[in-house]
This record gives sequence, C-alpha cells and structure tokens, in this order.
Amino acid sequence: MSAFVKPGQKVLLKPNILRGVPPEKGVTTHPSVVAAVAQLVKEAGGKLFLGDSPAVGSLENAVRASGFDAVMREFDIGLVPFKRPTPVKTGESGPLREVEIAGEVLDCDVLINLPKMKTHAQMFLTLAVKNLFGCVVGPRKLEWHLKAGTNYEHFARMLVHTARAARPALNLIDGVVAMEGNGPQAGKLRDVGVIAASADAVALDVVVTKMLGFDPDTVYTTRAAREIGWGASRIEDIEIAGEEIADVSVRDFVPPRKGDLILPIPQFAKRALRRLFTSRPRVDAKKCRLCGECAKICPAQAISIDAKVKIDHGRCIRCFCCQEMCPWQAIDVRDGLLVRLIHR
Repeated sequence: MSAFVKPGQKVLLKPNILRGVPPEKGVTTHPSVVAAVAQLVKEAGGKLFLGDSPAVGSLENAVRASGFDAVMREFDIGLVPFKRPTPVKTGESGPLREVEIAGEVLDCDVLINLPKMKTHAQMFLTLAVKNLFGCVVGPRKLEWHLKAGTNYEHFARMLVHTARAARPALNLIDGVVAMEGNGPQAGKLRDVGVIAASADAVALDVVVTKMLGFDPDTVYTTRAAREIGWGASRIEDIEIAGEEIADVSVRDFVPPRKGDLILPIPQFAKRALRRLFTSRPRVDAKKCRLCGECAKICPAQAISIDAKVKIDHGRCIRCFCCQEMCPWQAIDVRDGLLVRLIHR
C-alpha cells in the first residue's frame, strides 16, 4: 500500500454502494474488504474517507444499511457524499467533449476503487471501470443514461472517460462472493473466492472477464477503452502476478441477458435489428409491491403505475435502471423476440 499512499495523504475509498442492502445480499462491496484496505491505508499513514453516490436515498442511510458503520468507527473513516458536479474535459469533440464527476473525488490525493464482481444487463459486467460511474453525482447519472439512449457504445465511452477523470490510483475488486445472472442486484450469488487488484482499471476488468470465462471484448467499456487509448485492454499486454487465470477460472458463470447487440456492424443496422434481438425489462406482478421506485429512477419516463406497472417499450432506452434499482427484485430482463424464437 505504501506504493500508492504516502503519510498524510487524503485517501478516498470508493466501494460499490448501489443502495442500502445488507452485505450478505452480495450487492455491495463487503465491509470486510473495505476494512482490510482501510487497515493497509492506515498503516501507510493515509487519512481515510469513504464516498459514493447511491442512485436511491442518502449515502448515510446506504452506508448504515450496508453494514459499514462498524468499519467507519474502527478506522475513523470520514463520510464524503458526492454533491458537487464538476466538468472535466475529455479531449474529444461533440457530446463527449466533457464529463462531470464529483468535485469531492477530484479533491482527494488518492482514490482507491473497490468494485464488486457482478453481472450487468446493460454493460455485461460491472467491474472496476463501471464502478467509477458512482463518481457522478446522483441525478446526473440519469441524465447520462438519457443522453446515451440505446447507444451502449456511447454510454461505455462516457464511462471510460469518467473513470479516467477520476484518476484511481488502485483498483481492488471484491470477488469473494460474486453475482451472476440477473445482476447487479437480483442475480444469484456465486462463491468465486478471488480478490484481484491493479493500478490499471481496464487491465483488471480484462483479467476478471477472462477469469469468468468470457471474451474481454464482450464488456463494452473494455472496447471503448481501447478506442480511447486508455489502459491495457488486451490480455497479452498484461502481466499477471500471483495466481494464474487458469487456476482461479470459473466454470459456467451465468452471464446476464444482453441488453444490446454486440456485433461489428454499423449503428444504423443495429437500430434496425434492435427490436428483434435486444432484451427489455419485464415486471413480475407477483413480486411487485407497486412502490414506484422504478418509475422514479427511469430516465426516459417510460414507466407509469396505476393498478400495475406499465412500461412503454417505445420510450424505453434499455438502460435497465428499473431492474437495477427495484428493491423487490420484481423486474428481470426478457430476451428479444427473435432470440426467443431461436431458443424455441
């Protein structure tokens, strides 16, 4: 840790706190992982802070519900809610000429990124790069989803620019218990037993994706990082220390249902095929409590609630924020029409 943290430096820990849920649910970075990193930072002389921007509710409530209180007290960790959107130039022109991240992130001396190993219906996996989307101030996340619409490549490029602007010094992923299938909140837990770390967020994502049995290019952000020229996006360019990938690889890790086409074809062709191939959110009426959280979080305002939840699939941008944030796990992902016919 002394390679990353010097005495007296302000060190910001950025776990995955999607929302306030108990750690045994496997949705958030486990408090034990945060405690272990905090101990190392303390030994290196760093001043500890913890920050995030949950999509629902306050950071204080999310931290309490996610079991971080004892860790915060033990290591005297200050809580830093992300509240100040700050524009950062990307070097691109057009809509992505700048991104916004929390000024609190830019104020720290050292950012340590602590993602949770999970699947994600929109980006395929949510690992080191995707976790830094939490550095975007709460309501601004929905704006970025709406700007990207159904263009996942654009959204992935924004995520990479955001991660690069956040400047993580170290990325350490909690893969002791991962989530497969219908992640990042309603999937099944899977014992993986791995913690992996790198100073390079992209390289970490590549190695973990390979370990889980997938082509690294399946992850949108990995391909976007290569296009932008940030990080090591090819497995042959990465030096792996510790365990070999083959010794910790996971068999039959269940992927999410893809929300878009991952095909090397022009965007206009994807638009023509999207309705037939791509997945869409679907509500399980038996689980739904009509709480309204899905309608509140929907950036496209495609969800209405009367006697039941109704999704306007013509307006839906397939961001799957509703599925991601449903507290009752009542929303899953349904395959596109042509995919269902092929399976039959």
